[in-house]
Amino acid sequence: MKDDQKGQYFLTTHSPTVLRELTVEHLHIVHRDADGVQVVHAAGDDLQGLNIQGHVRSSAEAFLSKKVIICEGQTEVGFMRGMDHLWSKPPQTKEPFSYMGIVLLNAGGASKISGLATGFRRLHYDVIVLADGDAQDQFSDQNAADLRKIGASVTMWANNLSIEQCAMSDLPWMQVQASLTLAAEREFPVVAQVASKLQQALPPDFSTWEDSPALRAAIGAAAKGCSWFKDITHGELWGEIVFSALAIPAFQKTDLATKLQQLRDWIDND
Repeated sequence: MKDDQKGQYFLTTHSPTVLRELTVEHLHIVHRDADGVQVVHAAGDDLQGLNIQGHVRSSAEAFLSKKVIICEGQTEVGFMRGMDHLWSKPPQTKEPFSYMGIVLLNAGGASKISGLATGFRRLHYDVIVLADGDAQDQFSDQNAADLRKIGASVTMWANNLSIEQCAMSDLPWMQVQASLTLAAEREFPVVAQVASKLQQALPPDFSTWEDSPALRAAIGAAAKGCSWFKDITHGELWGEIVFSALAIPAFQKTDLATKLQQLRDWIDND
């Protein structure tokens, strides 16, 4: 059909397989909202340099969504999958992301977040970014502010922390212990890794460790630096551990819980 010079063809699709075969010159995206119908050309002048073609190839499902959650990496993708699983499981009453037309998108690193989020915003998608605050040279507070100016939402952890560091600082001690257990089940030398960050010896049974700010900081540093949850499967299991703390009043006042609630509010906002 592309080579047929006799007329024009207008085709609609909800198939990611079909999308991957298209070039952006032939792709128009249709959105419908309270203001009516919008049709956006995927090869518009304001999209130059944003690698929309590459995103169509690698992330076609996101182009068929209503909302896109751009995750810094695999940890965040898995983490949000774990949260989604329990948000939509009784006694909770939320719909799963898939039903709501929400896609989790792996940016593949902090340095790629801005371009990815800008591209999807210029294509008129609702976008929220979930990013660590510890790589200011790759995704900074200024980058976050620039995205907010074009209508994207951004969730970053306070005090330049990664998600692992923020969680180990804010979670109740029971969930910190559960996080240690999950890492140990993956055969990480948890005691040695945390002791190295703390720079002092620790009892070999981490269930006997006593809560302290310094120990929490060391656990967070070990979880981040030793990649305890840096794959989707174990990020998901860890997300379910964090979810178990959401009903605890003291935890609800923390930076982690507050920003997770803000993210949930964005998800639920039509």
